[in-house]
Amino acid sequence: MQRPKHRFYAPPSAASVDRVILGEEEARHAIKVLRLSVGDRILVVDGFGATHEVELDAVSGKQVAGRILSTVHEAGEPRNQLHLALAVLHQPARWETFLEKAVELGCTRITPLVTERTQQGRLKARRLENIMVSALKQCERSRLPQLDDPMSLEAVLALDGSLRLICHEALSDGRTLADLLAGVDGPPEGPRRVLIGPEGGFTDGEVERARRANWTPVWLGPRRLRAETAAMVAASVLSQWDG
Repeated sequence: MQRPKHRFYAPPSAASVDRVILGEEEARHAIKVLRLSVGDRILVVDGFGATHEVELDAVSGKQVAGRILSTVHEAGEPRNQLHLALAVLHQPARWETFLEKAVELGCTRITPLVTERTQQGRLKARRLENIMVSALKQCERSRLPQLDDPMSLEAVLALDGSLRLICHEALSDGRTLADLLAGVDGPPEGPRRVLIGPEGGFTDGEVERARRANWTPVWLGPRRLRAETAAMVAASVLSQWDG
């Protein structure tokens, strides 16, 4: 039988040992948009690493539920943790674009970063969660990344990791991220962490504090990138590093 093509989200609290019930919004999409009916098979991801194949046996009113046929764990998840911290941006929509792409690129932790040049920007938690869930389903992952509350640069600098990088546009000495990774003898196990500054970049003082905390400054090339673009470039390169 052909594998189900429609993918839905339901947290672990919506599932029992052998059944899952879709939430109201997901059920509405199943009924009103996709016109699913009893006997149809769907995939349900729980955001905690499980992807269930489900056969629908209740489609009525606002309720959609079904029997779990099989479960796969950690589908679409990276082998190593990838943590991106991008400064809060003045235009929330740009940070939201980054968030969507970070989920697609396999980030396991995402941090809104507060720096010296961070401008006032308001991120709405409920909207960010919806963006992450939508991206999770689209890219066929199974685990929602950890999304932090806004954190100071100092708090993130204190985190350990197998690779800790701070992207800085002023490093025009040719030491790009690609150069750095090419010189590493195989991808290290453990969390990889990357810091990306706001529209005005990190200050020299912030970069120096990162150096003293044993973070490695890297350059992303000669073109001036928007902050969210720089974050996507770093995530794309590191997401491919494991092969």
